[in-house]
Amino acid sequence: MTTTPSKSPTKAERRRLAILEAAERFFARYGYKATRLEDVAEDLGLTRPALFYHFPDKQALYQATLANAFGSLANQLEEALTSAGTIVERFEQATNVLVDEIARRPSLGRLILRYVTDENEQQQQSIYPESNRLIQVAWALFDQGCKSGELKPLHGHPLHAASVVIGSTVFFASAITKLIPNSDFDPLSAEHIAAQKSETLQIVRFLLGVPPATV
Repeated sequence: MTTTPSKSPTKAERRRLAILEAAERFFARYGYKATRLEDVAEDLGLTRPALFYHFPDKQALYQATLANAFGSLANQLEEALTSAGTIVERFEQATNVLVDEIARRPSLGRLILRYVTDENEQQQQSIYPESNRLIQVAWALFDQGCKSGELKPLHGHPLHAASVVIGSTVFFASAITKLIPNSDFDPLSAEHIAAQKSETLQIVRFLLGVPPATV
C-alpha cells in the first residue's frame, strides 16, 4: 500500500502561520486594543502591506488568531468527548487534554483572559465560530450522563463544572506568577502540572457526582 506524501506548506502558508503565531503573542500580552499591526509586522521583519496581503485589518487578524490558537485544542477536546469509554472517562480525558494543552501553550490561557476582559465591540459571541459545536457535544454528553444516572452532578448546570475546571487551569498556568511574581513557584514544571492534573481530575469527579478514582 502506497501512501501519498504530505504536501509541504507553500511560502505564503508558512508566512501566514508565522503571522498568526506572532499575533498570538501580541494579543495575549497586550490585548486587542493595544496590539498594533505595525508591531506584529515589525516583529516578523515584514512591511505593513505584506501583512495586509494575508489579513485586511486587525479584526480579521484577531479572529484568525483565535481560530488558529483554539482550533487544535477544540478538536482534541471533541475527540476526547466522542471517544470510546464511559461518560466519566471521556470527561476525564477531555480534562487531561485541557490541562496538557494550556500547560504546553500558556499563551492560550492569556488569550482567554484577554478575550473576556477586552472591550472589543466587534467580538463575536463565541471565541471563534466552530466553538459552538464543541459546546453542544459537551452539553449533550452531560445531559446523557444525567439521564442515565452515570452522572449525579453537584450542580445542575454544566457551566458550573466547566467554569471551575477551565478557570483553575487557566489561572494556574497563565496568571498566578503574574499575581505573585516574586516567587520560585513554577506552575509549568512537570511536577506541578502532574499535581494540577491529578487534583483537577478529582474535582471533576466530585462535581459530576461520581466516586473518587481508585489508585
